[in-house]
Amino acid sequence: MAVATYHKRKLYIPKEVEEGLELVDGDQAEIRILDETSFKVSLRRKATTRAVEKRIINRIVERPFSAKLTVRHLRRKDFYDEDKN
Repeated sequence: MAVATYHKRKLYIPKEVEEGLELVDGDQAEIRILDETSFKVSLRRKATTRAVEKRIINRIVERPFSAKLTVRHLRRKDFYDEDKN
């Protein structure tokens, strides 16, 4: 759970939330008041190509793909059907 701080008519979002949502400049938060003590926030993403590219690049950089490769010696008959008999 993260805690946002309200100060001088601004609501400050913690960095962990910003990074987790992959916010970029131009994204908007739609706020609906539910009752006296709660509200709901919905995120509207900026749909520009640059914003989408930035999100994709962040995903690639921050979550690299890793795989374990098994190496074995290859033989000529592994490639040619005529030699498999």
